[in-house]
Amino acid sequence: MRAKEPFLAADLVELDSALLSRADRVVPMRDVFKGDTGTNVIGLRHDIDDNLGSFETALAFAEWEFEHGYASTYFLLHDSHYWGEEMLAYAPRFEELGHEVGIHVNAIAEALRQRRDPHEILTEALSELRSAGVRVVGAVAHGDNLCHSSHFVNDELFTESPRPAYGKLDRLLEHEGVICPLKPISRRAYGLEYDPNWLSRGEYLSDSSGRWSQPFDVVAERLGEAGQLHVLIHSDWWKQAFPVAVAA
Repeated sequence: MRAKEPFLAADLVELDSALLSRADRVVPMRDVFKGDTGTNVIGLRHDIDDNLGSFETALAFAEWEFEHGYASTYFLLHDSHYWGEEMLAYAPRFEELGHEVGIHVNAIAEALRQRRDPHEILTEALSELRSAGVRVVGAVAHGDNLCHSSHFVNDELFTESPRPAYGKLDRLLEHEGVICPLKPISRRAYGLEYDPNWLSRGEYLSDSSGRWSQPFDVVAERLGEAGQLHVLIHSDWWKQAFPVAVAA
């Protein structure tokens, strides 16, 4: 397994043979939230970020997982280039393949850019996504560049996600003269039930920033030893593993 992107077809084979196929089940994060927390069960999710070909690669990944008997959660980014009528038309395909669709939240960052209320932004995005006929009960924060410069996490929109290291729940954020007051409310107000980052886990493996957060082989070898493993994959780094045509 390569330590960093781009991940290739051979890496996809190893992801299966060395890790996923050794689990009792590979399940979407909604199932973990509902209690499927066995130590040899893998909770799998994909954050589909705003890079060329990321949505098409995610669909290919979903097909591959279906063929191999795995299910996972696909978190769609509401301010991405792929968000629109075509994406909404394809969104139900994830569910048809046995997967879950969630929302990748970037509402606070977009509120600072657009001079808008972040709750309005998220409400509109959820309405659009649900209008496609998919069930959305999971949300996870997107790591926008503004998070670092303005010192916040996008899940601070919710009362269930306090970030005391960043400041008070009701503080003011600022970016280029735009002020955004944080007024968190419960996820339940949006019909959202969980955030995978706040679910209990024994071990975590992520390819964020194009690098595995831990040595892949080590994590695969000790599967089930430290408690349930949650895996985060970004389709951005796996384009070369699938024969996906990406528009210029």
